[in-house]
Amino acid sequence: MTVGGNPSVGTRLPAAVTAHRSILSRWGVLIGLTGAVGVVLRVWVYRSQQGTPNSDEAIVGLMVRHILHGQLTTFYWGQPYGGSQEALLTAPIFLIAGSGWLALRIVPILLNALAALLVWRVGRRTIGEPAARVAGALFWIWPAFNVFYLVHQFDFYASDVVYCALLLLLALRVTERPDRLRVGAFGLALGLAFWQTSQIVPVAVPMIVWVIWREPRALRQLPVAVSLALLGALPWLIWNAGHGWQSLSQTGLGDYLRSLRLLASPTLPMMVGLRAPYSAQLLVPSAAAYLIYAALVLLFVYTGVNQRKRTRSLLYFVVAVFPFVFALSPKTLAALGRPRYITVLTPLLVLLVAQVATRYWRAVALIAVATLVSVVTLHRMNVWFNGVPGTTTNARGLGPRHAVQWVPRNIDSLISALERLKLGHVYADYWLAYRLDFDSRERIVAVENAFRHVTYKHGQAIPTADPLARSPVYQRKVERARHGFVFYRQTVGTVPIVGSLIRHGYRRYTFGEYVVYAPSATTR
Repeated sequence: MTVGGNPSVGTRLPAAVTAHRSILSRWGVLIGLTGAVGVVLRVWVYRSQQGTPNSDEAIVGLMVRHILHGQLTTFYWGQPYGGSQEALLTAPIFLIAGSGWLALRIVPILLNALAALLVWRVGRRTIGEPAARVAGALFWIWPAFNVFYLVHQFDFYASDVVYCALLLLLALRVTERPDRLRVGAFGLALGLAFWQTSQIVPVAVPMIVWVIWREPRALRQLPVAVSLALLGALPWLIWNAGHGWQSLSQTGLGDYLRSLRLLASPTLPMMVGLRAPYSAQLLVPSAAAYLIYAALVLLFVYTGVNQRKRTRSLLYFVVAVFPFVFALSPKTLAALGRPRYITVLTPLLVLLVAQVATRYWRAVALIAVATLVSVVTLHRMNVWFNGVPGTTTNARGLGPRHAVQWVPRNIDSLISALERLKLGHVYADYWLAYRLDFDSRERIVAVENAFRHVTYKHGQAIPTADPLARSPVYQRKVERARHGFVFYRQTVGTVPIVGSLIRHGYRRYTFGEYVVYAPSATTR
């Protein structure tokens, strides 16, 4: 019934009309603009120096190609951890669109977007609307390290954020109604997450403790949860049963106190944007940066105590416990320049920060600050990737800081040169080897080597096999075939086996930034 053409009290507007009004509201415009900013940031990263592909990504691409030929794998090549779920998700994309760098990177970008939606859903149950919407939008543009790292396909880091947000949502649903379905869903997701990424453990452990504390009745469904968790982790269990439980060799206590200290600084400041990853450059002068950091920590403690009886205490409890479980792994001492091991924590960090966005202009200010921090951080990271001034290795007079940067975006000229030399098999540095495999579509089969020692068989140089080679299959193929060696021009003079290659008749060819040593035509 309507009066004067207007809906009467109690009459609901059609869902399509409500959705249309929501999109055109100022909140809808803010969320939409934030989404557009996130797309622009990713295009910038993709096309910039920091978006250059590397061998870590190439291995995932090779895994996908082999999956399409029926060669399934449980873990990332060459390591007993890091599940293959993202590679499996990419296989249909390769099948439809063909294999390439953009096709390879679609899955982590989409998983990042899915995680943003899950963050919103978690936020509705913890920090409420409109802050929850802001949290989802914020996760799409901040932290800057996520924007950068999840444009690349590193096999399980995008899964980190999806599984963290998903488990948060499922944990909250369990406390609302601890029935068999909800507890079982949590268990299954936990098992799948554990197979895919052991980095889920430091957030999963406190989640489980919190759920039991808030809703002890969930323990009645423990057999269901455990059964489905084992089902989700079944690939991990089967592989380890046949390989001496190698995944467990990754555990063990390292320097616990040092891990905690490094998490406090520089790892966490790098993730939130107070320091730039890789360079560790401070966002603001040191005194101000430390003051901001201290204020954030104190604010976290104060609000955490005040929220201890509310649902959002889940966020505080998981973040508070995380460091003490995280630091148990000796791997946390590695990769100081990249806060990649705490990527899994970022959905929680975003939800905590978004709590302030209870009013429109607060949300605008928060999104603006986050955008500024991400832009500055990504710019500084790109400067770092562009290289060191004064060490001339390219037209701009900039030299790379690390071997990962010595391999350019396009290596077609090197592939063509190797094909002209009829070198279908080569040894190379890790950061070049799997790029050659992927970019050449395995017309060139390359494998990494440390080049410390070499022996000769029928006049052909056979370097000592690398025990850490990602692909033993490629290693055997290269060793058994007529093969050459590819070195970086910057470092070829320091490679121990080069003198021996020259003495045994290997011929040197220079192609841009690379030096190739090929056996004589009579070899093999």
